[in-house]
Parts: sequence; C-alpha cells; structure tokens
Amino acid sequence: MNVGRYSYIFFLIPFFALFMMFIIVPVVYTFRLSFFNAPPSAASLFTNYVGFSQYLRVLGDGVFWGGYENMLYFTLLWLPLMLVLSILIALFLDSRRGKIGTLGKVVVFLPYGVPTVIGTLMWGYMFTPGGVVHDLLVFLGLPSNILAPQYILYAMLLIIVWEWTGYNTVILLAGLGSIPATLYEAAKIDGATSWQLTRFIKLPMLRRYLVFISVLTIIGDQLLFNEPFILSNLSSVSFGFTPNLYVYHLTYFLEEFNYSSAVAFVLILVSLVVAILGIRYFRG
Repeated sequence: MNVGRYSYIFFLIPFFALFMMFIIVPVVYTFRLSFFNAPPSAASLFTNYVGFSQYLRVLGDGVFWGGYENMLYFTLLWLPLMLVLSILIALFLDSRRGKIGTLGKVVVFLPYGVPTVIGTLMWGYMFTPGGVVHDLLVFLGLPSNILAPQYILYAMLLIIVWEWTGYNTVILLAGLGSIPATLYEAAKIDGATSWQLTRFIKLPMLRRYLVFISVLTIIGDQLLFNEPFILSNLSSVSFGFTPNLYVYHLTYFLEEFNYSSAVAFVLILVSLVVAILGIRYFRG
C-alpha cells in the first residue's frame, strides 16, 4: 500500500469527526426525538412513542405556518433586492482597478465582519426615538415607528441588506474575476461596448454564482433567528414570527422538546430539498 497516495485521508479525519459530532449526530438525535411525546415528569424524552403524530401536528400548526408565511414574504422582498444590489456593486467595483477598487471591496465587505448581535443592536437603537434612522423618517414625513409590528419585517430587511450584501458582492466579484480575459478581448475586437460586455459576457457567466447565492439565501431566510430574537427586546416581535424563533420558544419556554424536534426536522428537510435542487442545477 502506497501510504503517500492516501495521506490526504488523515487531513480529512478532523473535518469528518467534527461534522459527525456537530451535524449528523444532532440531526439523528432530533429525528428520533420527534417520534415521542414525553410528559414533563418523564425521566427520559424517549418515552410515549407516538409515531408521526408530531409531524401531523406540524401540518396543522397555524403559528408555524404563519411564521413560514412571514419568511416567504421576506424572501420575496430580500432576494431580488440583494441580487440587484450585489450585481450593481460588483460590476462597479470590477470596473475600478487599483486602490479605489481594493478600498471599495473592503468597505463593502466590512458590515459582514460585524457580529450579528452587535449589528442588530446598533440598528435597533437607530430605529428608536432619538436614533438616526428614526429622526430621518420623521424629517421625511414617513412612519417613524419602524419597530412597530406592521413594520418590523422591513426593519429586519434593512439590517440584513446591510449585513449580507457585501458578502454576496464578494462572491460575484470572484465570479467576475474567473472570466477569461480572452472573451473580453475577442468581444472588443468585434466592437462590443461596455454595456454589451456586461449583458452578453459578465451577466451570463455569473448565472451559477447567482443561483448559489439564491440557494444560500433561501435556506438562511427560513432559519432566520438572530435578528428577530434581538429585536424582540426593543419591539413586540411574536414568538411565532419566524419558524426558527418558534422552535426556540417551544424548546426553552414551553419545554415541548419532542414537538420542537419535529418542527426543527421539517426545517432541515426543507433546507435539504433546496440544497439538492441547487446542486442539481450546478451539475446540469
């Protein structure tokens, strides 16, 4: 046996060990837990086997589907806005070489480096009376109580646009950097303008990157937790505002560990389906 040929396996062992410990084992444990309905006084959570009844309960849970409806609406707002902003910024920075381009990339990416808790708290206080955003809305004559229940979704939209647009822009910049220079040279020889280069070369070559970003965004939106949880301290965010926030409430407040496991596993399945569809697109 040629040891050197298989030496890469030793470098993969730490990854697979951590992956099994923190991903596979918790998922299997959650799946098994969802088939029981242990009473609060039970010594073990794996008592009172009920089969798929917890999943049938999920199907009829109005709070869960209400949270999902919020996230679907949020995704319909956030995904197109984020893609358009990321594309425009990436195209602008790609056309700027040298120090200006480098500085622009750093500035755009900086919000992603701010921890979610700090960023959300910062924006949350800017939304309150005396904050910059609140006072600006008052000056413009617009509704200023952006943390009110009817506007809280748009407050989160503003925060997440600020947090994630730079990250997605960097992915698109990597895609633009991978386009062979010979394509540009051939197009310029044929008399292509800057707009034609963008429309017929840059945007089509970014399609796979846009799909990748879209898949991650859809999965991330349905698992949204940090922003609504932190804003709940500054406004009246209900415990069923997002599916993930609902799982947290079921687990730590109502102590319905078995049912919350079923809800969590439904979220896992939806994420898995979205990921598989994305992979199939890439392979195709």
